[in-house]
Amino acid sequence: MMTGIPTALTRAEAAQLQELARGGLVLELGAQYGASTIALAGTARRVHSVDWHAGDSMAGHMNSLEAYFANLRRANVTNVVTHVGRFEDVLPLYRDGSFDGSFLDGEHDRASVERDTELAMRLVRRGGFFAWHDYGRFEVAGVVGRVVGDLAHTHPKSIHRVDYLAWVHL
Repeated sequence: MMTGIPTALTRAEAAQLQELARGGLVLELGAQYGASTIALAGTARRVHSVDWHAGDSMAGHMNSLEAYFANLRRANVTNVVTHVGRFEDVLPLYRDGSFDGSFLDGEHDRASVERDTELAMRLVRRGGFFAWHDYGRFEVAGVVGRVVGDLAHTHPKSIHRVDYLAWVHL
């Protein structure tokens, strides 16, 4: 993991993302300054990163695009396709089952987590992974835990966890 990039991603979470992404075509939802992008790109065949780079109510509203690209250049990352836009505008452009895995770290209110999970989960092939960040972190992130818990009831898959990263295999 690169130092000097503002991120809530722990070293253990970055290592787990690399293990999940190994050799795959991965969809990242929420990149901000690129720490998770760089972690995923370290082992993935290719990463499609989607972010509008204008921040949110939790992280604050700022333009992170220039810093994101600078961090990718500094890390010598060349296997990332960057999509600047809202998840709900970009994701419908993809076919179901297009990706080997997906990592979600977007808005943390219940409606957004549910919508973003539903939009992205259909894009992951059977046997792939779906991961959420901020599982169990802070009061607001309890929302992520509740959405993942609800999902576990409708999709009887084991939820795996490292620090505040949770994932399932579909």
